[in-house]
Amino acid sequence: MHPSEVKNAGRSLAREPEIAFAAAISGPYNIHAVVHCRNLDELFEFTSNRIGALPGLQSMEVSPVLRHVKQAGTLLSGDRLAGPPSQA
Repeated sequence: MHPSEVKNAGRSLAREPEIAFAAAISGPYNIHAVVHCRNLDELFEFTSNRIGALPGLQSMEVSPVLRHVKQAGTLLSGDRLAGPPSQA
């Protein structure tokens, strides 16, 4: 993605309900995102039709995780990451 498009693309990703996490990063790709889809067909449609249409997108790499065996420390609220606990 062209550097001038990173902020706009990140904001667009953040508005998508399937996106659990998105961040600007350094390296060969400017943005890292975690998306939750029900199956590989839904993932394909999401990445090709919706994410693939983002202005400035030059390439992407998709690494499906089909099953989590263990994940410590992540709190969920439904299917989204839970916010930090309130300080009393």
